[in-house]
Amino acid sequence: MAQYMKQQDSNTLRPAVQGDLDTLCGLYSVVNALSWLHPRLRRKPLFRAMVHWFSQEYDITVCLTTGTEPDQLDALLRFLRTRCERRWPFTFSKPFTDIPKLTTRHILTQCQQWLDQHPDRVVLLGDQYHWTVVSHMDSEWLYFFDSYTYRRIHRSRWSLREERGKHQLYRQAIYFIERGASDHDHG
Repeated sequence: MAQYMKQQDSNTLRPAVQGDLDTLCGLYSVVNALSWLHPRLRRKPLFRAMVHWFSQEYDITVCLTTGTEPDQLDALLRFLRTRCERRWPFTFSKPFTDIPKLTTRHILTQCQQWLDQHPDRVVLLGDQYHWTVVSHMDSEWLYFFDSYTYRRIHRSRWSLREERGKHQLYRQAIYFIERGASDHDHG
């Protein structure tokens, strides 16, 4: 019987995957956004620098167990913007934070228009589950450069309001990130 149970467990039991037990998707989304904009960027040193900085500013244990808040990502992006400005420059904004009476459709349309204007842009966003990077959009789908399982999600699955079965958009958790010109670009 024990052999059968062991065999049965190995057929149904799956190992924990890196990222399943922590909530570092906020940090991963920043790494993914910057590496999308700067493909030659070395991810591991960037991640180490981010974790080191984050642990100096915040309780990293809280980040590991409960996630990253928008104000923490704001501070992290400001830190990285000054640290990386010569080699891996980028700009970021949060275009929807202070605009009242927005609709989901308006936000998604603005995100798509912004992404379509220039190839060196991404949208970093957080929903109730996860931080991720939107690489492009079309009339039906959002497409992701994601650290976990998001590949594409239909527009109809997003809402500003909490709705069962939908991804909730938070105005303060939507970032427009764009590659800046670096010293490498000029010679």
